[in-house]
Amino acid sequence: MEPKETSQLARIVMRTGKILLSSGGDVVSVKNAMKHVCVSQPLATKPEAVISSNTLLFSFKAEHQIITRVSEVNKVSNDINKIALINQFVQNSHSMTMKEMEEELDRIEQEKPHSRAMRILASGICSAGFGFFFSDWADAIYIFFIGLGAGWILTSKINRILAIMAAAFFVTICPILLQMIHIPIGIETTVVSNMPLMVPGMVIFNSIRDIINANYQAAAARFAEAILIAASIAAGTGIALAVVLL
Repeated sequence: MEPKETSQLARIVMRTGKILLSSGGDVVSVKNAMKHVCVSQPLATKPEAVISSNTLLFSFKAEHQIITRVSEVNKVSNDINKIALINQFVQNSHSMTMKEMEEELDRIEQEKPHSRAMRILASGICSAGFGFFFSDWADAIYIFFIGLGAGWILTSKINRILAIMAAAFFVTICPILLQMIHIPIGIETTVVSNMPLMVPGMVIFNSIRDIINANYQAAAARFAEAILIAASIAAGTGIALAVVLL
């Protein structure tokens, strides 16, 4: 394997792991994906990966060379569409040339998430759906519009923790204020129907999966993130109640 080819393969492997990890993939999936892509090319052997919640370290052997790469992931989101595309890419990697791999990774990286307007609308619909689930048909329209407001806050470009705290404050204080102006609305059901928009479900799922796979360091980092999000939700709700009671 020529030095140029080994460098190209290393770049492809690292890009694969970085896209998957930054899109919300768990540590085991990232490690397996990188190894699978590496051994898809002849003469690349003995792949090893050390993955944490924000760091990638990978090495493999090409003839008498040991190639090592390290990369840091600064921002992690929850992009299920990119996770699906990367998984499909990994499955097809054995039948692709390295040039085709790079072109496919370029296409995946350029894949845009759903528009902000669509995500805000989805927030309102999901909140209203939870309202129906709790048999609160009368308040569904209020829950829908409060969900739209929460979605607008959560999709803004401010710090994620601050956004969650602000959204929790918003969904708590809105039904209280509506009831204060004599609009009949169930405060508890309205608040609970909008809270799932902020619950760190994917973070908790990945943390549990990391624990099962004995990746305790990554699990601890994700669990700490989930605790911080839960604390932000509690803080936003508490501030709203404190403001009303003053």
